[in-house]
Amino acid sequence: PLWGAGVLVARPLPAGGSPPAAGDDDHPLAARVATAYPYSPSPMDQVLPYLASHPLELVTICISLVWLVLEYRASIWLWPVGIILPLLWIPIAWEARLYGMLAINVYYLVTSAWGWFVWLRRRPSTAAEELPITDIPRRTLGWTLLLSGPLYGLLIALGTNYLPEWRIPWADGLLTVSSIVGMIWMGRKWRQHWLCWIVANAAGIISLWAAEDYLSMLVYLTNFVVSFFGYRKWSLLMKEQDATAAAR
Repeated sequence: PLWGAGVLVARPLPAGGSPPAAGDDDHPLAARVATAYPYSPSPMDQVLPYLASHPLELVTICISLVWLVLEYRASIWLWPVGIILPLLWIPIAWEARLYGMLAINVYYLVTSAWGWFVWLRRRPSTAAEELPITDIPRRTLGWTLLLSGPLYGLLIALGTNYLPEWRIPWADGLLTVSSIVGMIWMGRKWRQHWLCWIVANAAGIISLWAAEDYLSMLVYLTNFVVSFFGYRKWSLLMKEQDATAAAR
């Protein structure tokens, strides 16, 4: 069919019964339109196949966001979710050759069970009471900083000498050390553990950017931003908690 002056004009098919091609002389308008407005894929045409090819990363993002909300609210349920989450991150880190991230998720798996136990301490009676939010003791802070430097240096030395395929070891090693410290501090419910997450997530962003794993990098970017708000939230919760304890 041809459109002309608002009237649809039907033309018979040529001998053989097949319609003419878009570039034939019988369809000069269609040919001009195709030339003037060539098809170009939309961003969604590229995003959707990428998402479909990374199902593990998508599930990890969802579980990570749940864990982040629970931690932000100082909910004890962050620990059982924290047991599931490393099982998703371990294959991602292995494929990206980020061995520090892989090791720290094995560590997360163990310490999540420990943290769950510590937060649910038992009174002499049968009732359970959650561990209160507190500040880290100064002496503990000093020892932690003193030991973290040599541990970081040891990781870098081992990585550069025995794991040549380890991508960006300085950032991945920083992620490992700060995460080890952060999990211990979080298990003790010290609010300064959020400062460790700021460092760890910044290092994770750099590591995953180098590995070109942009979906997983979004998790660390989100965690990095939320860590600042988390520190403020826990500070407010600690004040409310202390005020309630003083009023008893």
